[in-house]
Amino acid sequence: MISLIKNELTKIFHKKGIYITLIITLVFIAAINIIYKFKSDSFDYDVSYDIENYEEDLKNLDPNNPREVDAYVQAKSGLEASKLIQKYGDKYNWQMRVVNNYVRSTIISMNTYLYESKDTKKYEEAKKEYEMQVAKIDSGDWKYFVETELKGVEQDLEDAKKQKEFSQNETYLDDEIYNLELEKQVLKWRLEKNICYGDDYKNNCLDTWYMRKKDIKGLKQENFSNEHNYKLNYQRMQEEIAISEYDIVNETNSGIDSDARGLLLNIFDQYQLFIIIMGVMIAGSIVSEEFSKGTIKLLLIKPYQRAKILLAKFITSIIVLLIVILLVMLMQFILGGIVQGFNLFKVPAVVYNHNINQIQEINIPTYLAMQLVGKLPMYVLLMTLAFAVSTLFTNSALAITIGLLGYMGGPIVNQLAMAYKLSWIRYFVTPNWDLTQYFYGGLPEFSNVNLALSIAVIVVYMLIMLIPTFIVFNKRNIKNI
Repeated sequence: MISLIKNELTKIFHKKGIYITLIITLVFIAAINIIYKFKSDSFDYDVSYDIENYEEDLKNLDPNNPREVDAYVQAKSGLEASKLIQKYGDKYNWQMRVVNNYVRSTIISMNTYLYESKDTKKYEEAKKEYEMQVAKIDSGDWKYFVETELKGVEQDLEDAKKQKEFSQNETYLDDEIYNLELEKQVLKWRLEKNICYGDDYKNNCLDTWYMRKKDIKGLKQENFSNEHNYKLNYQRMQEEIAISEYDIVNETNSGIDSDARGLLLNIFDQYQLFIIIMGVMIAGSIVSEEFSKGTIKLLLIKPYQRAKILLAKFITSIIVLLIVILLVMLMQFILGGIVQGFNLFKVPAVVYNHNINQIQEINIPTYLAMQLVGKLPMYVLLMTLAFAVSTLFTNSALAITIGLLGYMGGPIVNQLAMAYKLSWIRYFVTPNWDLTQYFYGGLPEFSNVNLALSIAVIVVYMLIMLIPTFIVFNKRNIKNI
C-alpha cells in the first residue's frame, strides 16, 4: 500500500496543473495582504455637495421674513457647520463627529439669537462657546468633548434614578437607566483607553458592545419562529459583546480579520475556494486520467488487488489535500508576515466558549488544527464525490464540474431549507459537513441537527459514494481500453 501511495504522489507532483494553481493561489494571497495593508480605515466624505445645496437655499430665503427666518437659520447653520467640517479634511474623522454632535447645535443657537430672537447678549455667549469649541478642536483636545458628554450622561442618569422613585412607569425608566449606564461605560472606556472618536476597529468595538448590549436585553423568544433561532441569536450577540469588551479592556485587536493574523485564522473562509478547486481537481482526475491515457492496464497488471489500488488513489488524494492546506497556511503566514509584520502572529486566537461563558485564548497552531478538523469532512466529501464520478464515468471534466457544483450548491440548499422549513434536510449532507459549528458550545444553524447526527450523516454519505465506486472498479472490463 505504501509503495502504491508513493507512486501516486510522484505522479501527482509531476503534473504542471497543481503548480500553476498553487502559483495563482500565491499571487492571490499576496494581493489580498497588500490590499488590506494599504486600505484606508476612513471613508471619503464630500462635504462640498452639502455646501452647494445650503448656498443655493440661502439665495432663496430672506432672514427678515418671519415665515422664512427659521429655514434661513437652519440653512445658514448647516452651511457654516459644513465649511467647518471641510476645514478638517475630506475623510471621516473625529473632528467631523464633534462638529456634527456638538458644534452644530452651538452654531444653530448663535444664528437663532442673531436672526430670530435678536438677543445680542445670548448671541455673544453662544459665540464665545463656539470659539472655545473650535479652539479645542484645533488643539486636538477631543477628550474635552468626551468629558462634556460624560457629565451630561451622568446628570441624565441621576435625574432618571430620582424620577424612578416617584414614577409608576418603572419599565420605561429601567430601560432609560440601562441605556444611560451603557453610554456612561462607553465614554469612560474612551477616556481610560484613549479611544478617540472615529470609525476604526476600536470604535467599532465600542459601537458593537453598546448596540449588542441593548439588543440582547430586548431579545424576546416570542419574536422568533422557534426556541432554537432565539438561542442562536442570543449566542451570537453574547459572543460579539464578549470579544468587543475583551479587545477594549485589553487594548488588543483580536477581532480584526483583515490583517495577516486575521487572514490566517480565517484561512478556510478566505482561501477555501482554492483549496477545494485543487482537492477536486486531484480527486476528479486521479482515476479517469488512467483510463483516458490507457495506463490503467499497466497499473492493473501489477500484483495488487484492484480495491487496494483504488484505495491507494483515494488516500493519496486526501494526503495531497492536506499538503495543499498546509502550503496555503504557510504562504499566508510568510506573505502576511512580510507585508504586514510577523509580530501580528504573537497575538493568540480569541474565542468565546459558550460552555464556560467566557473568553478563551488559544494559540494559533492549535486553533488552525481545530478548524482543519472541523472543515475536513466537507473537503473530503467533495473530493469523494469527484473521485466517485471520476471512477464511475472515467471523465475528469465531469468529475471536477460535479465536485465544484456540490460546493457551490451547498449554501443554496441550506438557504432554501431554512426558508421553507424543510425538516428532512437534517439528513442531507450540507447542514452537517461543517463540524466547526459545534465548537466551543456553539449551536448549529438547523435546530434538528446535532454532532452525533452530523458524524453519522457524513459516514453514511461517504459509504454511499465509495461502495459503488469500489464495486464498479473491481468489475470493470479493461480489455477494450
